[in-house]
Amino acid sequence: MSLLPVLAPAAPASEALARVMDAADIPESGRGSANAMADWAESDPGLALRLIAGWLSTREAIWWSALCQAQLLKVAGNPGPVPLLSAIIGWTCEPSDKTRAAVGAPGDRGDASPVAMLAQAVAFTTDNLSPVKNHPVPCPPGVAHRMVALSVLTAVKLWPGSNGGDCRQHFIELGLDVSDGKLPWTPDLAPSHPGLRPVIVVPPRRTDGNIWENW
Repeated sequence: MSLLPVLAPAAPASEALARVMDAADIPESGRGSANAMADWAESDPGLALRLIAGWLSTREAIWWSALCQAQLLKVAGNPGPVPLLSAIIGWTCEPSDKTRAAVGAPGDRGDASPVAMLAQAVAFTTDNLSPVKNHPVPCPPGVAHRMVALSVLTAVKLWPGSNGGDCRQHFIELGLDVSDGKLPWTPDLAPSHPGLRPVIVVPPRRTDGNIWENW
């Protein structure tokens, strides 16, 4: 299967965004992913969502988007076919050719719903885009991550009764929790890598001088 690994918190943000955006559209930040996340989560949440989609491993990214679609469903939104979302979750729990085939094939015609886009993300984890096994056509790296980003950003637009601001922050928090290993697809799955959540450094309290001046 064509799966990309998770990146490190210090990996350049441009490296993560290159999985989901055209090179000409990637901002020149020169920062690591976690540092960029600390700024973009507030100043440009749409870019923060793209960063998460590119930074996570392929399997984690698809799982994160599935969680976002489930949240949209809970607030009476319409992310797309529920049985298809269940099949996507089935692939996440057990990635294989069989579970991917249950989701669909690359290029399958469907609606433009977030779930349909996410199904294409799963479909593009194949090693061969060609129906002819003797003449394999490799899947370009990062296509699955790009479809994840599109599915999440489309879900934001469908969030009911909101301009998308609260929804984007909610989805960012879900993505950071996935990166921290707090929302695994199986309960016994332990975190296997550092997360993307920015570290808040609190300066030490002064203890010199009059003790009352620190209160």
